[in-house]
Amino acid sequence: METRGSRRSLLLPAAVLLVLAVLAGVLTLVARGEAGQPRAVRSGPSGPAPVDLAARVDEYTAEFTSDGPYTAPDAAQRRAVADGVLGELDGQSEQAGRALARVGYRLTEFTEAATGHRVAEIADGTADGTRGWGRIYLDLSARPNWTVQVPHPVSDARTEALGVELFRAAPGGVLVLAGAHRRAGADGSSDVAHRSDTVFAAVVEALTGRGLPGIQVHGFDEGSLPGQDAVVSSGAGQAGPAAELTAAGLGRAGYAVCRAWRDKCGQLEGTTNVEGRFASGVGVPWLHVELGNGLRTEPARRAAVAGVLAETVRSWGAKP
Repeated sequence: METRGSRRSLLLPAAVLLVLAVLAGVLTLVARGEAGQPRAVRSGPSGPAPVDLAARVDEYTAEFTSDGPYTAPDAAQRRAVADGVLGELDGQSEQAGRALARVGYRLTEFTEAATGHRVAEIADGTADGTRGWGRIYLDLSARPNWTVQVPHPVSDARTEALGVELFRAAPGGVLVLAGAHRRAGADGSSDVAHRSDTVFAAVVEALTGRGLPGIQVHGFDEGSLPGQDAVVSSGAGQAGPAAELTAAGLGRAGYAVCRAWRDKCGQLEGTTNVEGRFASGVGVPWLHVELGNGLRTEPARRAAVAGVLAETVRSWGAKP
């Protein structure tokens, strides 16, 4: 005969099994929920491979031609990209992403192969990405505090490579890269050094307005200024310590330098540059550096120039 005690002994294991089954179900649901949550991507032994920024920029600019595509942005589009850059500058990635998404731009982060630094890339994320508005890279290894500006990639051959080398050479940089050949747009609309209605100008002005000094790199044919390898100027502003330091450094590297504040440097002084005029108006240091073909296209000479410009950048961060 089954007694009350024997029934309890049979029911107890069943109850324990039921509890265990419920707990297992809960743990499964939790695990599934965690798996469904977005996770930040981090580079490491099991994460994405580091990115070679030089190769990435070369791939991006490879199709730039004088008859390539360019679509002029409106004021709202220019502002959205600039707001996105400032949001990332302030460490507000979600806010930055929302601003950029309004105009089809995207924000991604990766580890840069040559430096090991975390880098944020702000780039056109539309299907064909051919509007020609450019890209921005922020070095996240230190708070961004200076800019290198490349207004004429490909057109001023290998200035895009110089921009990358300088960006790598000193922490806390922002690389602002134009997105089209300077002659791609109708009536000069893609020449971002001489137009204020571009994404490039909007971004540079936003960063300059935050007090970030900048170096803008250009190229010239040595035949247009015989006997000179480089021209250094402060554009529309007065020459300051950074201009003197840069000219002296290029001279020590063995290059002939035209100093626009004391020499006649023809049409290469950058006085009409719109980003330079803006910097002068707000009192932020800014340099216009013109480089002959060899200083841009020969790797060893380009590396030497990047080293000189990196010293200038570091001088901006020096404490008095």
